[in-house]
Parts: sequence; structure tokens; C-alpha cells
Amino acid sequence: MPEVMRVSEVVALLMPMFREMLHDDELASLRLEVVPRDHPDEPPLEPDDLVESNCAAMRWWILGERGWSGGFDVREGPVAMVRAVQSDLQDFIAESGFGWGELRGPTDLP
Repeated sequence: MPEVMRVSEVVALLMPMFREMLHDDELASLRLEVVPRDHPDEPPLEPDDLVESNCAAMRWWILGERGWSGGFDVREGPVAMVRAVQSDLQDFIAESGFGWGELRGPTDLP
């Protein structure tokens, strides 16, 4: 796995997991951004910007509620990146107004 990815590649890698975990109405409302990890309230990075390990995070809005992931560790590979964001998304869903207490899949991503 390369040590650097483009923002567009990170989003493409993570979208199948979001599609799998969110219900149709939640998915329709989904807005994703990749932001600097240490400054998550800053403007999002551009699709062609480069993401190095632990320098960026995913910020999302689902049904008007905002959440975010921890930093991406590109060096760990795609499966580890997806699973890390999946864990953060699961925590967000379980604490959200729309999915309070729910445990969602997938439980085994490729």
C-alpha cells in the first residue's frame, strides 16, 4: 500500500462501507469531507490533495448530525483504514438521534 493517497481515492475506498452501514434515507443525506486531522473544523481538502498517514480524517453529516473519524493510517493498508472508519461510524450511529443504540454491519469487509 502506498504511504500517500489522494483524497478522491480515500473517499472511493470508504464509500462501499458507508453504503453498507447506512439506511437509504441516511445515505441520501450523507455529506462527506476529508479534513486536516489536527484541525477538523477547517475547510475540507480538495479531491486531488494528498493524504499522508495520520494527517487527515473523514468528517460527515448524516440526517443533519455531524461526526468524524480518527486519522487515516495509509500505511496500514486499505482494510485497516476501512475498519477504523467503520468503527468510528458505528460509534456515531449508536449515539445518534437516528440510530440510537443500533449495531450495524458489515461485520466482515474485504
